[in-house]
Amino acid sequence: MDPMQLLLQKVLDSVVVMRIDGTIADWNGCAEHTFGWTRAEALDKSMGDLIVPPQHRAAHLAGIKRYLETGTGPVMDQRIEITALHRSGREFPIELSITEAQFGGETVFIGFLRDISDRRAAEIALRDSEARLAATYNHALVGIGEVDRSGRFSNANEQLSVITGYSLDELRTRTFLDITHPDDVEEDRRLFEQQWSGELDKYQREKRYVRKDGSIIWIELAASIVRGVGGASTYGVRIVRDITDRRRAEEHQRLLFAELNHRVKNSLAVVQGLAHQTFRPDQVPPELMRTFEGRLTALSAAHDLLMKQSWESTPIASVIEAALRPFETGEKRVGASGEEVLLSPSATVSLALGLHELATNAAKYGALSNGTGAVEVEWRVDGGDFELVWTERGGPPVEPPARKGFGTRLLQRAVAQDLGGAVELDFDPGGLVCTMRTRLECIRG
Repeated sequence: MDPMQLLLQKVLDSVVVMRIDGTIADWNGCAEHTFGWTRAEALDKSMGDLIVPPQHRAAHLAGIKRYLETGTGPVMDQRIEITALHRSGREFPIELSITEAQFGGETVFIGFLRDISDRRAAEIALRDSEARLAATYNHALVGIGEVDRSGRFSNANEQLSVITGYSLDELRTRTFLDITHPDDVEEDRRLFEQQWSGELDKYQREKRYVRKDGSIIWIELAASIVRGVGGASTYGVRIVRDITDRRRAEEHQRLLFAELNHRVKNSLAVVQGLAHQTFRPDQVPPELMRTFEGRLTALSAAHDLLMKQSWESTPIASVIEAALRPFETGEKRVGASGEEVLLSPSATVSLALGLHELATNAAKYGALSNGTGAVEVEWRVDGGDFELVWTERGGPPVEPPARKGFGTRLLQRAVAQDLGGAVELDFDPGGLVCTMRTRLECIRG
């Protein structure tokens, strides 16, 4: 193989040698792969007919003629991008460079061609991706800001400007700490430093901004870090949502709940006062008065729980613990176990009152009336069914009561009705067993 042929075969790009009459004088292996024609098939063929798309052929021939007449041409010794034809008829983009040379004693044009289909596709995909990102960035309903190592904004979307009241140019002269409420600065600074150093990946928090007009707003912040080669931090991304209205609504709701709780407590206090005025000690046994006050206290404790849960779902374990706390003597004599179940407000009150009656009875006559007895409260969920079992052991021997007292009637009627189920009392000599059954949907919050 002569040196020229060896050179053509070693070149990584397609190389096409064209005579001044437009016919192909040589064609390397890469050109065979790129255009689909073998060297034998391509030799002496018109280059314009073989690989130049129809819409470019007139310009191709005119360019050859012009160069032969003037020695100049618009594409000579330039790098241009144009399209070419594959043997299959597929048109694809190429990068082309043409130069004049002597080949076998004659003047020829040597074209270096590179298929840039993959590069073009990648560029198009990148442009599409950037366009989608820009559209998302600029039309997002949340504020998005990018900050450097000092926390200064390097970029921000329109929504962040709306939230803060600062234009993009104004934000670029400030750090996120500059617009943070003074009381929230130190915590935000600490988290940002941990994040930048790699100790913290991302974090979320609620904090306050001081807007350009001086007004204070609450925002929900999600902060992350973009890391470069080797994991080094390059810039931070801060996504911001204005939650001022939500915080105001929550505060308003909290005040309403506090007022409701206050009024309930006042009402219970009024009832207690009326009872003391109506049932004087010489008319009502003190024990009966203490029982009545205990029920009021149980009702009050249930309302305290509901207040803490914003009058929504209350964990059953919390209800049981609050109802039995007054009967604990320092020793672990009351056990409770079961899976997590959330109770509705009405179920919370009913169960609290029912457990209070059981505990009061146990303290007077049952397992909690001596120093050795114990109570176990267990609850379980089986599909859509709920069951709670109160079991007393180690107390005095149990005998069925001669008549149903208020506590029994409360358990078997009011509590059962409120819980939408049934309450069974088993006066086993070894200890009282109370079983409450209902559908989970009747008690769930």
